[in-house]
Parts: sequence; C-alpha cells; structure tokens
Amino acid sequence: MTIRTRLPVVIPVTPMDLPAMIDQGKHISWLMFLFVLISGTFAVEAQESRDLTEGRVSYLSGENIYVRFESTEGIENGDTLFIRNAEGLSPALLVQHKSSISCLCKAIAETAIKVSDPVFARLKEIMTVPQKTISEVAVPEKDVNEEVLTAPQISRETMNTPNFSGRLMLSSYSNFSKQGNDSHRFRYTFSSNYSNIGYSKISFESYVSFTHKLHEWQVVRDNLNDALKIYALAVKYDVNKQTSVWLGRKINPRIANVGAIDGVQLEYAFKSLFVGVVAGSRPDYLDYGFNTDLFEYGAYLGHSQKTSNGYVQSSLAFFEQRNSGNIDRRFLYFQHTSSLAKNLNVFTSVELDLYKLENDQPSNSLSLTGFYFSLNYRFSRKVSLSGSYDNRKNVIYYETFRNYADEVLTQASRQGIRGRINYRPLDYLMVGASAGTRFSKEDPRNTNTYNAFATWSRIPALGASLNVSSNLMQTAYLDGQVYGARLTKDFLQNMSVMLHYRHAKFDYVNSLSSLTQNISELDFTCRFNKKISLSVNFEATVQKEDIYNRLYLSLRKKF
Repeated sequence: MTIRTRLPVVIPVTPMDLPAMIDQGKHISWLMFLFVLISGTFAVEAQESRDLTEGRVSYLSGENIYVRFESTEGIENGDTLFIRNAEGLSPALLVQHKSSISCLCKAIAETAIKVSDPVFARLKEIMTVPQKTISEVAVPEKDVNEEVLTAPQISRETMNTPNFSGRLMLSSYSNFSKQGNDSHRFRYTFSSNYSNIGYSKISFESYVSFTHKLHEWQVVRDNLNDALKIYALAVKYDVNKQTSVWLGRKINPRIANVGAIDGVQLEYAFKSLFVGVVAGSRPDYLDYGFNTDLFEYGAYLGHSQKTSNGYVQSSLAFFEQRNSGNIDRRFLYFQHTSSLAKNLNVFTSVELDLYKLENDQPSNSLSLTGFYFSLNYRFSRKVSLSGSYDNRKNVIYYETFRNYADEVLTQASRQGIRGRINYRPLDYLMVGASAGTRFSKEDPRNTNTYNAFATWSRIPALGASLNVSSNLMQTAYLDGQVYGARLTKDFLQNMSVMLHYRHAKFDYVNSLSSLTQNISELDFTCRFNKKISLSVNFEATVQKEDIYNRLYLSLRKKF
C-alpha cells in the first residue's frame, strides 16, 4: 500500500505547556510569542543561481498549486518550474496562469509538492515536462500539501557550503454553520533544511506539524501522534563526493513510492550511475507514528544524465516489507523520466508485486499492482498537448481540508485515461480543455470527467486576471456540474486579493436526491517584507439546509 504524506518541527514550547495556554484563551498571545521568539533566532538566506528566481509554494487545492515569487517577470504561462534534488534542478510544476507575484501551477512527473517548498523558475530557456491528471478547479487549500513525497535535496555541486532555509507557519481553521457545529483548529508547522552545517559533511532536514482543536486537549493526551506529525526528521552525512548516508525519517526521491522510511539509507553515486540500500521501518498506518513492527528493507539502482533535449533518469528498486515479522509485501518498483526529443517528455512508473498469500499459503507470483504513464508535447509557445494513463492505488491523506465539491472532483479525476490541450491565442489569454475516463468491473458505470477553462491574465483598466472554468462529471454514484469564475488583483507589489465563485450541482443516480451548492470565497494575502506574510481566507458554502462558513488564517515566516 502506497502512502504519501507530508513532513518534522521543533517548537520551543513543550506540548505539556500548551493546554494551560489554550484553555485560558491565550491563542493569539502564545502564537505571537512563538512567532517573535523564532523570528529572532534565524537570519540565514538561501543562495540563488544567477539565472534562477526562487519562489515558495503558498497553498494547494486539489491539483492546483500556488507559487509566490517576489516578481513573476520573465515567467510565462506554460513555463516549467523546478525543485532542487540530489541531481540539481528537476522539473516539478507547469505554470497555468500568472499574476505579478504568483503563479497557478499543475504538478508534473512523479514529484509531489508541499507548502513552503522552494521552487525555481529558470528565466532563460525553460523546458516543459509531462503533465499529470488535470482538473481546472483553483481554490486555495486550507492546509499544507496533502501528497508530500520529499523535501528538497542538496546538490552535490554545492557540497561543503553551509546553506540554511526554514519556514514557520502558524494557522487556524474555523468552521461555522447554522446548526451550531462550530469547530476551531490550530496548526503549527516548521520545516528546515540545513546543508553542510558549519562547513562540515553533516546536513539536516525536518518537517513537523502540531495540530489541535479548541477545548479538545484530551484527544492530544490520549495519543500525541494524532496531533504531532513528524513527516521528516533526518541527518545526512557525506562520506565523500560519491557516498552519503541518511539517518532518521525521510522520503527518498529515488524510491518515492515507498513512502517515508524510519531508518538508514546509504547511496553511492558514480558519474551518471547510482545505487543505494535501505533498512528501517514504515510509519504507523493509523497515526503516522514510529512502529518497529513494520520492518522493511530494500535496494535500488539507477541512471541519471543530462541530454541535448533535457534529461533522462531511470531507477529500479526491490523492497520487502514485513508486519510483526511476517512478510507483508515484496515488490519491484521502476521509474523512468526523459526528454525523448525537443519539447517531448515522458514519465512512467511501474509496481510489480512478487509475493502474495493464497488460502494462507505463500506464493511467489508476479502481478502488476501499479502503472502510470504520461506524455507531454509542446508544439509551440502557443500549443501543448498531454495525455496520461493512471492505474495506481488510491493515495492515503493524513491531513486534508478540501470541501465536498473539491473532494468529488479530485476523486473523479483520479486514475484512468486522460488527455489535455492548452492553447494561447494571445499573449494574455490561455484556453484549454481536458477529458478523462475510468472504468472498473466493480463500478456499475464508467467515471467520465470533462473540463474547459479560459484565463485572461491582464484585464484592461482593472489590472486583474480572470479565470472561468467548467467541470462536468459522471461517476458510479452521481452526475455533477461545477462552474466557476475567479478574479485576482495585485496591489502595491505586496498585496493580493482573490474573489472566487462556484456553482455546484450533484444528482445522485441511486436516489431522487440532489445537492446544490453556491460557494463564494475571498482571499487576501499581504507580504510585510521578504520574510513575513499573512493570509486570510473566507469561504461560504450555501445550500438548501444550511450555510457553512470556513475561516482560514495563516502567518508565515521565512528564515
């Protein structure tokens, strides 16, 4: 079972100190105390390449990823954004729409992204890569990323040069309704990457979150792991330029589908080849805590090389996972990404199980349990075409704050065959359409999805951008339509406002019931300086029986 999640944080207040602060209603004062304390602790800025500009993932919604830059000058719709890993820069996002300081993007290849991740735009010669499944619904996510595979890695080219970056986010989520089922949730996250500490061979990465609800501290006392999520907490030692060792909890980008590993990871790289071994355990399925009963070990090898058309990388891994000493799973995982020709990119991943139990008897048989293939071709600056086939297992989310409409759209667009076309007839106008279908013997009928959108990035007089979209779907249990419009306006280079409206209607095929929702959203973001920003998001969902309101506040600090 593939588990994808996000990632550790060290909060300078022990969990046992929090109940008294919370019960006495001192949320704001405690948050500000924590914020000021940590703000004065760090002051290290990450270095950037001359031809790169760095941005940060601000929030996510479904498959839409928002990246904020100091300025998007030099970035165009259809450009590729990159993350930094062990090989340097790897394609990660495709820009769908940009404003003066932010970009709306789609994830590409097999790399998942989390909030606060650094993302780089190459201001010269930017190549494109395959797109994954698309659903043109753009709503700011009320949380950090749901499908986190890895934190940024350190390039071997910059080895032995100290480099620290960190992100602190203090946020609250409040739900209100006429029925009185109000709830208030608080979340504190801290992520950091510190390479070559003190010019040494030691590096460190972490991503931790702590979440609790108002007046529900007993839940935390009963099981701390339900509130404290350590998604990454690992130390790296570079034995030499070819060999490195990781100790702790970490998701390895070479074998991302395996998920987080609590243990030791050793890798040796020689020129374009690499090989690694892993031993440890998997996080607990229920609360993501440490569980030594879930022992696993494995090995991988691969090849990575730049080409005249871009890049090519392949990796093959073998893994055995156990549960209380018994074999739980034994499988092979293959991953390949490449630029076959100019503007043509391919990505594929395959999982093959080698072991199963039949009538309580072990059997070493070969079975295909996961397959994904995507292809993207950019005909010109104006036209791009992509297609994909997805037969992977469903993803498990440990944290998500999607509303009902977003959840239905996301589930309907998962798996199956999908195609998409983007066309830019004018510099500031982009239109696109996509369609997908999924069929299963267990479903009474196929799942079909259709999407169309248009984005006008510079409206005269208003200086704003407008996006309109429509989504039609047919699933095993409902027929749905979601129509929306989103207006975004930037002010003074450090503030932005977004207005978003959607009309959703779902008809349930096994009954005469239906659900109609009118969803309105207001989002305001202010950057006080290069390091501190505040976001306020309010969403109202109006339906026949009730009105549901959600208020999201987020204070972010960059170190």
